[in-house]
Amino acid sequence: MKPTHNPVTLLKDLAGLGLYYPGQAALNRLPRSTIEGIARVGAGLVRRLAGSTEMQDELRRIYAAGPEMPRTEAGILQDALRLTMYNELEVLRYPYLNPKTINQVCEIEGRDHLDRARVKGKGAIVLIGHFGANQMIMPALGHIGYTMSQLSAPPPVWAEILKETRTTPLWKKTLERRWEMEKLLPVQHINVFRFLRPAFDCLHRNEVLGLAFDGGGGQKWETVDFLGRRANFSLQPVQIWKKTGAALLPTVVLRMPGESRHKVIIGEELAWQGSPKAGLQAIAKVFEPWVWAHPEHYLHFLQMRRRVRGTDVFPMFDDYPPVEGGGMSPQQAEEHLKRAGSWTER
Repeated sequence: MKPTHNPVTLLKDLAGLGLYYPGQAALNRLPRSTIEGIARVGAGLVRRLAGSTEMQDELRRIYAAGPEMPRTEAGILQDALRLTMYNELEVLRYPYLNPKTINQVCEIEGRDHLDRARVKGKGAIVLIGHFGANQMIMPALGHIGYTMSQLSAPPPVWAEILKETRTTPLWKKTLERRWEMEKLLPVQHINVFRFLRPAFDCLHRNEVLGLAFDGGGGQKWETVDFLGRRANFSLQPVQIWKKTGAALLPTVVLRMPGESRHKVIIGEELAWQGSPKAGLQAIAKVFEPWVWAHPEHYLHFLQMRRRVRGTDVFPMFDDYPPVEGGGMSPQQAEEHLKRAGSWTER
């Protein structure tokens, strides 16, 4: 399948490049209170250009076997697009964040859970999902003095992963610029596709390790119940949890409409469940209520995972519509990710 070079993609790529280059400098000079208005305008443009059909279907699937939808479908979709745009704009303000300004942007609830966990001396895993502005955990903790590492994929790797279907020169340049922004955060970045020894070393030093339970990378997988669906998750987070004996703290980042700050909510330590699969299932059950209560914080990620289902080793959910033209086998997808993960910074 060839990359999609249609007018909508071109407009999105031009807009993204504009934000990350001249827009970034301009945004840092504006009051932070202006972000809400800019995000609202940007979300409206995205919806008109690209629509939200896949996002709408994912929203309906969340509640097909769960509780009632908390608000109107239209309101949730509108908020999801606005939050996505808002969180993207926050990335452009990473250079502004420092120990003096971080309290204007983030507040932390449950810091006592993190401090109690570290008393044990085996480090603390701040376990996130791709829920809301999850990356704000890094400046929120790093700028107040915690030594933290983050296990994730550098943004340019996505250009390699989606080379055959999405990547354009403009989008690649935007991803490279985003990586420059992320490297300004007060953490050690650990490439999830490379050697994981730095992650174990971080916990051995009784530091904080951030990682996501719902990412698309990993070598061993397990299927659990999540949001009333059968979900495929990598065993990597629970393997690190088990091997290190570190405390695992489920964490989300929440920001409701009109609020000026992101709230980083660090949950209580989750007890080891006796097996990797049981651990994954327990993690899924912890995050489930957050998604049901605030679906707008998760819909963008669900839409993205649906779109890349043809190149995932295992699609996030088993009930996706078939991929047009067929997708990769797990073996092909694994080899594809290995090649993408071999990306090195120039």
